[in-house]
Amino acid sequence: MIDHLTIKVRDFEKEAAFYEAALAPLGYAKGVEFPGAVQFASSDGSSVWVSGTDGDVVPVHVAFVGDEDAIKAFHEAGLAAGGTDNGAPGPRPNYGPTYYAAFVHDPEGNNIEACSH
Repeated sequence: MIDHLTIKVRDFEKEAAFYEAALAPLGYAKGVEFPGAVQFASSDGSSVWVSGTDGDVVPVHVAFVGDEDAIKAFHEAGLAAGGTDNGAPGPRPNYGPTYYAAFVHDPEGNNIEACSH
């Protein structure tokens, strides 16, 4: 089980706003904040940190669990918060017989997924 992970970003304010909106439908809420870093925590104890950096940033792929309604809301919220579509909500039979997912690129190109299977 993963306790937490950090996504490094160049435009901290823009990315923090994106993650706050996109992760809310999946049960994540803003938690601890420090200058240039913010935590989004879920009720299961896991968390995602968004941290600003002046260094190089390599895009990552992170997948979050949700039910179909939450996945649809994640996709919609992510797009409204400045993300770009990387796969509308729907079945992904090539990933598994019950796999359902949506994908959004955050403003800096990280591939953020919400899925159930």
